[in-house]
Amino acid sequence: MKRLTILGSSGSIGQTTLTAIRRFSLPVKVIGLSSHTNIEQMIGDGHAHNAEALCSTGTHVEGLYHGHEGLEAMLDDHRPDIVLNAISGFAGLRASLATLERGIDLALANKESVVCGGSLLFATARAHGCRIIPVDSEHSAIATLLAGHKRSHVESLILTASGGPFRLWESDRFAHITAEDALAHPTWQMGAKITIDSATLANKALEIIEAAALFGFDGDHIEVVIHPQSIIHSMIRTLDGATYAQLSKPDMSLAIINALLDGPAAVVEPLDFSHLTLTFEEPDHQRFPLLSLAYDILRRQDLSAIAFNAADEVAVAAFLEGRISYPTMIDVVRATVEREWSGNGSTLAEITQQDRLAREIAQSML
Repeated sequence: MKRLTILGSSGSIGQTTLTAIRRFSLPVKVIGLSSHTNIEQMIGDGHAHNAEALCSTGTHVEGLYHGHEGLEAMLDDHRPDIVLNAISGFAGLRASLATLERGIDLALANKESVVCGGSLLFATARAHGCRIIPVDSEHSAIATLLAGHKRSHVESLILTASGGPFRLWESDRFAHITAEDALAHPTWQMGAKITIDSATLANKALEIIEAAALFGFDGDHIEVVIHPQSIIHSMIRTLDGATYAQLSKPDMSLAIINALLDGPAAVVEPLDFSHLTLTFEEPDHQRFPLLSLAYDILRRQDLSAIAFNAADEVAVAAFLEGRISYPTMIDVVRATVEREWSGNGSTLAEITQQDRLAREIAQSML
C-alpha cells in the first residue's frame, strides 16, 4: 500500500485523484492533504479517507498544520512514499522543492515548478535520489511513449491542444470576449486559471517549456497540433518517419494513477473506435501569439519563462475580475516577457526575486 500526500487536494486534480482511489479501490493510502482556501472540502476528504494529517496553507485552523512551514512539518511527521503536488501556480514550486529535499518521489501536476525552477528542481531530485513524475496528461503520455523507444530514435515530441473555446472565432471578436466565454472549455473540466490559459493557449505554451525541461528536447523538436476531441494526449515522431500516439478519453484519472502506481490499473473506459472521429489542425499563431512566445523563450535561454508565468498569473486574475480585456491580458504577458530577464535561476531566492519583479511589471500595465 503506497502512502500518498496530496497538496492542493481541493482542486480539480486533487478531487479527481481522491475519486479514483475510492472508485477503483487502488492500493494507495491517503495520509496527508493540504488546501489553501477550501478547508471544509479538505476536512471532509480527510475524514472520508482517514488521513493522518491536514494542512491549511491559507487560513489558520485550530488543530491543523498551517502555512508552508506546517506543510513541511506534515511531510516530516507523516512521511509519505509519494507526494502529488496539485497546487496551482508559482506557489507550488516551494512545495515541490520541500518534497524533493526530503527524498520523496514527486508526482507533479504543478507545471509552474518546472517552468520556473526546472534546473533547481532536477538538481534537487538528483541530490536526494528521488523521482519527478509528470502528471499533466500530455507529459504523462510522452513519458509513456518514450519508455517504449530509444531516445536516440525519437525525432520530435507532438503536444496536442483542444484549441479552446475560441478556436473558430475571428480575431475581431476577441475584444468582446468575457470571462464567462473563456471559462466555457469544450472538452475539459478544470479550475478557472488553467481554463483561461487553455483559451489563450498560454497553457500549451507552458507545456512546451515544461516538455523541453522534462525530456531534453529543444523548441525545434517540439510540435503542437490542434486536436479538438482531446482523445490523443501526445505523440512522438521517430527518425524512421513513424508517429506513435497515446489515446484515451479526456479524463485525468489515467495520468494521475500512472504517476502514483508502479504498474497499470484499469481506471478509464476503453475507446470505442466505431463511434470515434479524430481531426487535426495547425495552430494559428497570429490569433494565439502566446504559443509562439514559448518558442522565443526556449531560444533565449534566460529567465523569461519565470516572467511569462508571473505575468500570466497577474493578467488572468485581472481578466477574471473584469479589470482588463482579453486582448489586454495577452498584451501584458507579451510586454513583460520582452524585458531583459538575465540570470540562471540556481536558487529559490533568485527565482522568487525574478517572479516578484515580473509581477510588479505586469501589475504596472493593468
